[in-house]
Amino acid sequence: MTGETGDPCDGNVERQVWSLIGKTAKYAGGTENLLLSHMLDTAAVAERIWDDFLAPATRDMLDRTAGGAGKGRELLMWLAALHDLGKATPAWQGKYPSAAKRAREAGLTWHEPTVRRYQWAHERAGGFLLRRLLTGEGWPAEHVEWVWPLTAGHHGFFPLPSALKPPPPTRGQAEGRGRWPVVQSALLRLVGELLGLEPVSQLVPAEVPRRALQLHLAGLIAMADQMASSKEYFVGIDDPAKVTLDGARERAAKAWRALGLRRGWDGLSVPDAEGFERRYGEPLRPVQQLVAETARTMPAAGMLIIEAAPGEGKTRAGLMGAEIMAARFGFDGVFVGMPRWSTADPTFRDVREWAETTQAGLGAQVALLHLWDNFAPEWTALYHATAEQRAAAIGDCGEERAGQQGESGDEPGPSSFFFGTGRGLQCPFVVSSVDELLYAAARSNWASMRMAGLLGKVVVLDEVHATDVHGFQFLQEGLRWLGQARVPVVLVSAALAAGQRRQVADAYLAGTTGQAEYEGGPLPEPAGVAEPAPSGGRARVTAVCTSPGDGASPVIGVRGCGGVRPDRVYAVEICSEDVSHPDTEAADAALAGRLAEELSAGGCALVVRETPSRAQALYQAVRDHAGLDGAVLLHEQMTARDRAQRTDHCLRVLSPRDGGERPYRLVVVATRVADQSFDVDVDLLVTDLAPVDLLLQRIGRLHRAPHRERPARLRTPRVLITGMATGEAPSSGVGDASGPPRLLGDCEQRYGRYPLLIAAHLALEAARGTGTPWKLPSRTPDLVAMGYDDPPPLPDTWREAAEAAQREWRDVRDRRADQARRLLLSRRGNGEGGTLAGLHYVAAPVLRGGRGLSALVRGEQPSAEAVVVVREAGAYRMLSGTALGDGGGVPAELVDELLTHTMELPAKYAPMEPVVLRPLAAWVKDKHGRLKNRNALVLDARHRVVLAGRRLRYDADLGLVDEGPADGR
Repeated sequence: MTGETGDPCDGNVERQVWSLIGKTAKYAGGTENLLLSHMLDTAAVAERIWDDFLAPATRDMLDRTAGGAGKGRELLMWLAALHDLGKATPAWQGKYPSAAKRAREAGLTWHEPTVRRYQWAHERAGGFLLRRLLTGEGWPAEHVEWVWPLTAGHHGFFPLPSALKPPPPTRGQAEGRGRWPVVQSALLRLVGELLGLEPVSQLVPAEVPRRALQLHLAGLIAMADQMASSKEYFVGIDDPAKVTLDGARERAAKAWRALGLRRGWDGLSVPDAEGFERRYGEPLRPVQQLVAETARTMPAAGMLIIEAAPGEGKTRAGLMGAEIMAARFGFDGVFVGMPRWSTADPTFRDVREWAETTQAGLGAQVALLHLWDNFAPEWTALYHATAEQRAAAIGDCGEERAGQQGESGDEPGPSSFFFGTGRGLQCPFVVSSVDELLYAAARSNWASMRMAGLLGKVVVLDEVHATDVHGFQFLQEGLRWLGQARVPVVLVSAALAAGQRRQVADAYLAGTTGQAEYEGGPLPEPAGVAEPAPSGGRARVTAVCTSPGDGASPVIGVRGCGGVRPDRVYAVEICSEDVSHPDTEAADAALAGRLAEELSAGGCALVVRETPSRAQALYQAVRDHAGLDGAVLLHEQMTARDRAQRTDHCLRVLSPRDGGERPYRLVVVATRVADQSFDVDVDLLVTDLAPVDLLLQRIGRLHRAPHRERPARLRTPRVLITGMATGEAPSSGVGDASGPPRLLGDCEQRYGRYPLLIAAHLALEAARGTGTPWKLPSRTPDLVAMGYDDPPPLPDTWREAAEAAQREWRDVRDRRADQARRLLLSRRGNGEGGTLAGLHYVAAPVLRGGRGLSALVRGEQPSAEAVVVVREAGAYRMLSGTALGDGGGVPAELVDELLTHTMELPAKYAPMEPVVLRPLAAWVKDKHGRLKNRNALVLDARHRVVLAGRRLRYDADLGLVDEGPADGR
């Protein structure tokens, strides 16, 4: 039938409802799945999510929304069932010949050419129908308007109301005429009946939930839909007699067991101080005691900001605070966000150990979420475990690659569900880069599932001061959503600038109070310790929440305590060098000689260089110097295996804890990979100039173990600052006041000239002895404040250059902040409403994989990732020498070894020519799917390649070396 007569077709309405298809045979295991069958399957999965996955805090919020205990389960099941309501239209049924045939045989008609020509997405159709049908059932407008986006956005994007309508040229054909409105209304009522619910008109929730809970609901609905779409566990049913809620429950239970899904903590009790001490086998440190007391006495779930010097145990304090708040307020997991991908690996080990101490078996539930997760030794052990062992772990939570997403997982097993895009944050315990949270706060696809994964957890963010101005906008946006959902948050930092501290507190309170532009003013100074304790610097704990009840007035408390690290005066010395000339051979040779002199009687030094090329050049000078017999190079342009092995070595031999294999003499030359979560103790620090907070962060590695015996000339903690020309001869150690120092171009580009001038001035004053000595850790807050909030007066001869640098710095920051704000999940000041409607109006670009999402939330050009292989005489092999098969073929048992040769390529080598970076022919055919979207960087027999006009070489010792322009041979 190709036309419509205009007369209603005869036939039983219920028979017409049962004629509708929800999944074609291709996506339902070979048999068509009736629409009502898929709707019940999704409702049954949602019930499982409620019973076995949702945190108590989320269940309580949904019960309040629905109007009573247990009502939340019914609401979630009903909303999940309605996600595919839009498939009850000619626009969807008419796309598939078999579905169209069944519908027509039941008496439903449409104009086929029109429907075929004009597409109408079923998720938007569902929002359109639900808006009309609920209104017809007498629902109040405020409830209709928050419910329909849950259906319209179940594929990750939330449209504007105006975008729901079918294409105008269809003239009613897309949504259906004649019997279609009757069938659609009957379908809505029948779903409720099959679920055992009250009539639709009586299902009106008790209250309109906050947008954060709406987004959580949307994510849970998407999660239920994706699981119920698995053709492995939900084979199609085309016989109405076999479609029952009990049957759907059996299918959901089978899928749930097979996937091994579970919540995190179950019945977690609030630990006391004695329990913590028994667990860790040592007394709590002052900041840990303070955090535990504060978390136990907060009137409501809120945010803790922990600031303490390196070595005070603040990371453990953060996890303790998270555990206490989770137990008190009904949250069942933790997300631990680290500054960068590289810092997540060592933290993964620590979080696993901590989770296991909280409840037996939870150590295996911690997921490492980033692209290189399988290179962490602990994670690789899980990956290679038996099926029974892996059943105890959630599995690989890496971002899905382009082309992998389907209606069901390709691989059975407990970890398969979390391979999907956006699902990783739903693991009970997650360690990752903070970028995952930042991306959840962007107007990106699957923001709902990402946020759903966060809103049942306590969120712990380490080293938050390292977030740049672009990423900081996303951080504030994420805190607003977390605050609105009353999610406990723990921020950990060595020291925040006062402005940063106030901004994160205001962002969280903007969410809890419902005031989008909340501004609370300066935070109070700590109570409890007026001055730094004699034993060391002062730690600071800020508690932020709103009072329980309807008032929702802000409650802010700030307390301080002493530290365990004694105050020490850190000597500062300026090693001036010529930064205008690219050839640093003389400066490197001089510094290598200086290191040999300093370490003549033994000792360990850390040198932090701002670029890999500077690190490589100095490392070569150190390695070749006769007086130095041990050196390690560590930077970001190495394969994952080389980098992981060297990082693990450094963390082991330079551990601040007693024991271990501390070498007699060692120089570690590193880049910014040593800035965060690099838990080492060295006798001497050399660092390129950086903003003052980063300098202090690096100084935290110097004499970190205060009672360690050190060589005589290294007993005073000293930091040598390089990467600047002060105007005097390098041998003099300090510069004159004739003008501002000249700085490295790469540093200026990365940080801005102005904060570097502030840092240079403070360092020069300390080196000359004309300013207050760097007595740390007690002076850390003061120095950070001078670096950002209250800059010191600069020398008169610097003024003109400093004022110009300050203007430029502010302009750049303003531009970058504005750029980020355009992509935030909320558009404040632009008619933001109380529902999810239009949340993705002007959506962020869809970027696949961790590198892409990091580029978006950090405002950087995307770097590239490739697996390094060698091609010689027509055959392929790994860098390690292991031979590959024809076309680069890899046996399944060698895939993990191959992937350890993955490396990150800097953005300056992009755009990459597809001739150079592409999967090998055998990888495209990879039946396991782990290699088909992996690019290969193919080196010749001398380990060289030309990329983006540059001649590159991979050196086993130096990493990726740029040998210059390709035409300069």
